Amino acid sequence: MRALAQFIMRGRAQACGTALVGSLLPLISPAAVGLVALRKGNSEALIVALWALLPWLAIYLSSDLTPFMTLVPVAGLVVTLVAAGVLRVIVSWQWTLLVTAFLSAVSAAAFAFIANVAVDQIVADVAGLVAQVNSQAGVSEELQFVPSRAFVLGLLAWMVALTAVASLFVARWWQAVLFNPGGFKEEFHQFRLDKTLAIAMFAVVVVGVALPREYAPWIELVSLPLLIAGIAIVHSSVALMGWGGQWLGLMYFGLLFIGPTGVLLVGLAVVDSILNLRSRLAAFKNRNS
Repeated sequence: MRALAQFIMRGRAQACGTALVGSLLPLISPAAVGLVALRKGNSEALIVALWALLPWLAIYLSSDLTPFMTLVPVAGLVVTLVAAGVLRVIVSWQWTLLVTAFLSAVSAAAFAFIANVAVDQIVADVAGLVAQVNSQAGVSEELQFVPSRAFVLGLLAWMVALTAVASLFVARWWQAVLFNPGGFKEEFHQFRLDKTLAIAMFAVVVVGVALPREYAPWIELVSLPLLIAGIAIVHSSVALMGWGGQWLGLMYFGLLFIGPTGVLLVGLAVVDSILNLRSRLAAFKNRNS
């Protein structure tokens, strides 16, 4: 990966070529755009982004795929570009993640206008798939959840945000590897949300629990900065205490397969914003060393 980052930074032609070919692989194109934006600014990154968009434009014009097969990756690319520009200027992960979540929500709203018919088709397809799963599981009609338009748009917003955040992390890591070894690790381990902001976001999440199930993806989108902060706490704690990497593996396994894990991380982030758990953990270790 270091060699790829070095290749991207050799010049515009190399960066554009990587963005073009990288569209065939997950995260490579948006991460390349993010790296250029972080290092050289959005003007240069915009040129690279245009090359990254070419394959998706070609797919859109030459295939019968639903517009969402191209709109979602394009939205992820654009959000990554803007978020990288924000991070470069203000050097704040807190506000960068907020901007990412907001732009992802705007993208999903735009989908409803740009591809209204496609949205309806996806809603119908998802509803049919869920109904089939419920039928096979023997779930009664009273307990069955029927995905709505709001639910599907929320899922799309979450997909865009997840793509943008993951791409931005890769871009920032590449930047650190080339120009500031160890910088991304230190930056991520120190990431914590402002207390007032964390409490406000958590209040929105708590209120969202009372909303109908169709709004669940939107609440998860709001809680994204809290989730990332919670992950950062675990990473920094494992490094500080010298625990093995299996603890990180356990956390990510829980995120993928154990639902309450994400809730625990969100709660951990809120507590850390109020009590600064990492400083207390460092003090505890120093007292017992």
